[in-house]
Amino acid sequence: MSGEPAPSRRLLALVAAAALAFGACGSSGTAARTASAGGSPGPGSGSGSTPAAVSPGAQGAVPAPAAAASGGAPAAPPTGATGTSSPSSTAAPMVPLAVVTGFANYRVDAVTPASLATRAAAGTLLVPCGAEASLAALFAQARGSGTTAGQAPEASARGTSAPAPSAGAAASAPPGPPGGVAAPAPSATPTCVPADTIPGLLHASSTGLALLPPGLVTPAVRVVPVGSADLFGETPARAAPYPLAIPVPAGWPASWTTYDPANVRVILTTGVNCPDRGVSYQTNVLGRGWDWLLQAGTARYTGRHWDPAFGWWVVDAVRTGHAGAVWALIRNADIAVSDFECSMTRQFTQHDSGTVFSIDPKVAPLMARAGFDVATIAADHNTNPGLGAVVETVDLFRANGIHPVGGGATLAQALQPAVLDVGGIRFGFVGFDAIGGSAAATADSPGVAPLTTANARTAIAAARREGAQVVVALPQWSSVEYRAAFTGFQRSLITELEAAGADAIVGADFHWAGAISITPGGRAGYRFVSASQGNFWFGQDWSRQTQEGVMTMLTFVGTRLTQVRLIPTVVLDDAQPNLTDPATDGQFVLRQVLSVSRLLNP
Repeated sequence: MSGEPAPSRRLLALVAAAALAFGACGSSGTAARTASAGGSPGPGSGSGSTPAAVSPGAQGAVPAPAAAASGGAPAAPPTGATGTSSPSSTAAPMVPLAVVTGFANYRVDAVTPASLATRAAAGTLLVPCGAEASLAALFAQARGSGTTAGQAPEASARGTSAPAPSAGAAASAPPGPPGGVAAPAPSATPTCVPADTIPGLLHASSTGLALLPPGLVTPAVRVVPVGSADLFGETPARAAPYPLAIPVPAGWPASWTTYDPANVRVILTTGVNCPDRGVSYQTNVLGRGWDWLLQAGTARYTGRHWDPAFGWWVVDAVRTGHAGAVWALIRNADIAVSDFECSMTRQFTQHDSGTVFSIDPKVAPLMARAGFDVATIAADHNTNPGLGAVVETVDLFRANGIHPVGGGATLAQALQPAVLDVGGIRFGFVGFDAIGGSAAATADSPGVAPLTTANARTAIAAARREGAQVVVALPQWSSVEYRAAFTGFQRSLITELEAAGADAIVGADFHWAGAISITPGGRAGYRFVSASQGNFWFGQDWSRQTQEGVMTMLTFVGTRLTQVRLIPTVVLDDAQPNLTDPATDGQFVLRQVLSVSRLLNP
C-alpha cells in the first residue's frame, strides 16, 4: 500500500453519483420539468427530462435516533423529513438538523455523526437549545458505532484522498484520540445556544460547526453534508437517509422545522464552454472522442512551473480516478446551465491558436448527454463563423433538448427567455452580451442580444409573463479580462439588471473565477451575483488562474435562495475540467474568489 489516507467521504458520495450518471435508466432531478422557450426544444437527453418517480420515503425519510443505552430520549420510528409525523403514525414529529459552518470555510466539507459527537464532547459544536437531550442520545449512539482511531471522521470534499489537515484546520478541529484510545463520551446535555442566534455566531470566515433547524438556513452559512446525505444538495444527496434527526423540540416554531426534500431545487452553472482549440484537438485530432470530456473525475497537484512565454505560474496535476464525477454533478442538478461562448457550424474548422473559433456540431448531443438544460449564447465569439452559425447553434441546441438564450435569427428570438418548471416552481433564464465582439441581432438579422436597459427589461418581462418566479440573468460582461474583482462597468450593469427584475446574475468571460456578491432583498430573499466562473470546456494552459475555475451550485427552497456553493476545478490537457479538493488544491481559486467577494452577514 502507498500509505495514503483513505478517500474522503464526500468524494465517495460523488463517485456514487457518478455511477448513477452512468446508469442506463432515468436522469437527474426529483421533480419533473416542463419548459417554455418558444415551444418544446425537442427530445433531449439532458437533465431536464422527466425522471421516474421516487417514493417519498426514498427521498426524505429521516431515521429517528435510537435510545441511548444509558438512558436519554426514547427511540422514535422514522418519519418524513417535514417536521410532521407520518399520517399512519402517532410518533413525535421529527426535524432534521443541518450541519453548518462559515460561508467561506471549505476546510471541512463532510462530517459524520461520530465526528460531531467528538466535537460536542470537546465543546466545539454549537447546539440549538431545546435539542440537547435528543442530541445526547443520538451522539451516544454514534459513539457506539462511529469511526475509530485512524479513520478520518471529517473529510474534505473532492480530493483523491483526505489530506493532512492544514495548520488552520488542525487548530479549528478537536484533537483526536491519542494512540488509538477512544475519545471521551459526550456529556448527556451539551451546552446550547438559542437556535436563531446561531447564524449570527458564524461569520463568513468562521471554521466552527453548528447544528441548525432547516428553516433557519440561509446563504450566510454553508451547509456541510453528513456522509453522502445533504439536505440542500443534488438529487442523490437529498434522497440519501439523513442521520441527524430528532423529535421536534417544544417551543420551536413550524417555520424552523418544516423541511421537504421535494421543495429543494439545485441550479448548477459552469464556466466558459468554447470547445475549439485544445478541447477539439484532444477529442477530434487525437481521436479521444467527445465523450472523453464526460469521463472527467478528480485531480491532485504535483507541483508548478513558470511559463516564460506568458509570465505566469502553471500548475502540474495528475488525474486520480473517479471518472464521471463532473458529469454526475451536471446530470444530478435540477437545472444545469452552460455559458456557451462560440457557435457550432457544420463548416467548423479546428483552430490550434488564435481567437477565432467554430465548434463541431457533435457538441450539441454531447451537452444533452452531459445533462445541460440551458445554454446562453450571448457572447463575443458567437458570430466568428458568420451570422448563419448563430442560427445553426440555436437549431442544434433545440433539436437536442437544450434551451438556448441570448442569441437567435432575430432580436426577438435572442431576447426570448427559457422558462423551466421544476416541481411547480418556474425558473427563467435570459442571456445578454455586453462586450460587442459578436454582431448584434436585429429585427431581421441573426446575432446576439446586446445588454441594454430596454433589452433587459423586455427579456425579463417576457420571462415573468411566462410564469417565471425566479429569473436568472446570464451576461457576458468582461470589459477587462483576466481579473477576479468586479469592475465599475459590471457594477453599473448589476444595478441595471436588478432594476429590470433579475433575481440572480451569473456572469462570464473573465477566464478567471471571480467575485461573488450575496445581499438580502429581491423576490428570492437574497440577490446573488457572480462575476465569472473561469474556464470549463476551454483551454488556456498558460496560467494557474486560467487553468482553475469553479462550478456554482445555487440551492432554492421554493423560490427562496438558501445556499450558494463553489466547486473548484482544474482543466487538464488544455481541455478537460476535473474536480480538485477544496480543502487543499482548490484553496487557491476559492481564495481568489472569496477575497474580493461581498458576502452578507447573518
